[in-house]
Amino acid sequence: MRKKWTIGLTSASLALVLAACSDPAEPVDGSNEKENSDLTLEQVFNKSVQAGEDLTSMEAVIQMNQNLTLPGEEMELTTESTIEMDMVLEPMALYQKVETTGDGMMQSDEAMTVESYLTDDGFFMYDFTTDQWNKLPKEMSDQIIQLSNSQNQPNEQLKALEPFKDDFTFEQDDSSYILTLNASGEKFSELLLDQTSEMMPDLGMGMSAEELFKDTTFEDVMYEIVIDKESFLPSRLDMDMTMIMTMEGESLEIEQQSETVYENFNTIDEITVPQEILDSAVETQ
Repeated sequence: MRKKWTIGLTSASLALVLAACSDPAEPVDGSNEKENSDLTLEQVFNKSVQAGEDLTSMEAVIQMNQNLTLPGEEMELTTESTIEMDMVLEPMALYQKVETTGDGMMQSDEAMTVESYLTDDGFFMYDFTTDQWNKLPKEMSDQIIQLSNSQNQPNEQLKALEPFKDDFTFEQDDSSYILTLNASGEKFSELLLDQTSEMMPDLGMGMSAEELFKDTTFEDVMYEIVIDKESFLPSRLDMDMTMIMTMEGESLEIEQQSETVYENFNTIDEITVPQEILDSAVETQ
């Protein structure tokens, strides 16, 4: 009898998963019934990944809040960042401006602003402490390219989450599909560790990413992906996450919330470093 119950419950669970993937998106409150789509989650996911293959450039604005609790300390360190980014995908080139404010991490209330360019001419970053543009080594350019490919391209984000698409809730409003994933546990930790290892194969700390993050847990992870109904390209990606790192018996807790808005797809022909920066940049080792 117990075996029959187990088989029955397993079959019912599988049926629910298959139904979830084959059902159209649930309309949110206030949506117009005439704008409802009959596409399934599987179809939207595939169309979005395919649309991303044709991307040549994009702009993104990222709002990121981070709260860090130090081991054995009651003080919490908080930062708020706004990241504006222009990106050309082939060959990879980008311009980025980051403004950061925070409590406990900076000596003034003024925002710290960092600008950078990555093109065929190299990787250039503005040092606000010296009011000087620096040209960084090629190995840093390679790391930035690797990071941008895996973290900033919406198509790559979708591919990374594809193994979890059966766990998404699937909704729609008049103009968008809304995919939400609440995930925690071992399978998600392994995904995040794999992504971290790809982004930072050598952390320069005498240890690999696998070693540094081996005692790290990821909790309360939430993704929300908003996909435009016409282009099938993501217009927004929100992520909330709590990461707990344990080292030498002490735990460091990091809470992070980010909202990325994508826009102006395929409108940038090239990104160039201004001539005055090329002329004045100081090469660093």
